[in-house]
Amino acid sequence: MKSHALLFLALVTVLAAQDKPKDPFVKDKKAATAAPAAAAEPEPDVPEAPKNVLCFIETFTLSHTDYAALLDAPEGQDKLYSHVQAAVKTGTAKLDGCHLMTNKSGTRSTLESVDELIYPTEWTPADRTGSQYPTAFEMRQLGDKFEFEPTLDDENGTLNITHEFSRDRLLGIRLFKADATLAGVPVVDVFARRGPSSCRMIPGFPTLISTLNDVQPGIITLVFATAQVITLKAPKEPAAKSKSNLMLTARVISIDRMKGWELLKKHAMEGGACLAELKPMLAAKEATLEHLATINTQSGVRATHESGLLYTYGTEYAPPTEGVPAQPSDDPKKPGTPARPAGLAGTTAFEQRSTGFRLEVEPTRSADNAFSDLTLAPEFVRMTGNLKDKNWNEHYPEVPLFSNQKITTGYTQVIGTTTLIGTMNPPGDTGANEHKDEGRMWLLFMDVNQE
Repeated sequence: MKSHALLFLALVTVLAAQDKPKDPFVKDKKAATAAPAAAAEPEPDVPEAPKNVLCFIETFTLSHTDYAALLDAPEGQDKLYSHVQAAVKTGTAKLDGCHLMTNKSGTRSTLESVDELIYPTEWTPADRTGSQYPTAFEMRQLGDKFEFEPTLDDENGTLNITHEFSRDRLLGIRLFKADATLAGVPVVDVFARRGPSSCRMIPGFPTLISTLNDVQPGIITLVFATAQVITLKAPKEPAAKSKSNLMLTARVISIDRMKGWELLKKHAMEGGACLAELKPMLAAKEATLEHLATINTQSGVRATHESGLLYTYGTEYAPPTEGVPAQPSDDPKKPGTPARPAGLAGTTAFEQRSTGFRLEVEPTRSADNAFSDLTLAPEFVRMTGNLKDKNWNEHYPEVPLFSNQKITTGYTQVIGTTTLIGTMNPPGDTGANEHKDEGRMWLLFMDVNQE
């Protein structure tokens, strides 16, 4: 009996344990004791599509009076750009500059459309006639120069732009005299205009980034910049991974500025479409193919194409020397000093400048073979003659005047496409050697293909 009683008590205890009330915060006992569900696998990272930033620069020159009237017109500030375009069509404003450049967020790029003025900064002491001769030189760029560094704000899509547009012009050469009775030495007078600044820009909206006063009183130049963000799309069919070479072909095509202006307003973001529209104009001789060059190189390798004359010119000079008569010796055992005739001016050092077309480029292919990042510096240099001025004495050395059309930038391109990189325009009215504005625009295209 005793053993049966103990068995009964044990059974009651087990049943009581099973009938224990449920935890009110646990709805399902099985769910409470079940193993936690496995964490969801993270989605694979999708690389962000590369983006380029395109900047379109337009300069319009008009009178102060007309500019003030545009500002005071209804909605003058908001509609200033459209009013200026209308003024160009009516002839009260002039489009005297039109530049384009492609780069990437965080990349500083430069565009130069200049004459390079070489001028003396140091002279020899004056001789007995007051004449002096140059011994050291410096160089100043005359014309349009644009520096541009955009930073894309990923949150709101705006661009923060650090920029400087400059336009310098030679007014002439005048004589500076240490003694009013002497001829003096030539010094250059340069009218400098620039407006370095930083501003926020909304892509696609023309923004007035600076104004430049003109040499002529009462005239002003408005500098508008229009920035665009271009998101590149990879080909639908992924390219096969390859270690083949990259074939880079650069084309430079010149066109009348007004025609080029209208063309860029339509196709600045579409290099292939822009080139397609230019081809009939090339056939009709309304446009000119200035340069064409192909570079075959490996990814990640810096390559150069260069074609042009190496122009040699003097950089250091010896001034003329006066004659010295013979000097008899005071010692009969030693000979006297013979006479030394007068010496002419001479050149003691030279430099060489590469003229013609030059392209320095480094392409880097992406891992998926869809894109290529390029850093490049194409330029065209020509020697336009020696410096001329009524105050540049014929006894002074010949100083060459070089013209330079250059872009330095970096951007991304879809392999197998054509991109309009920017403009390599001839210098405008720089004042050097009476250089006048040609009114033309040079467009630079780049084809990138795999060999």
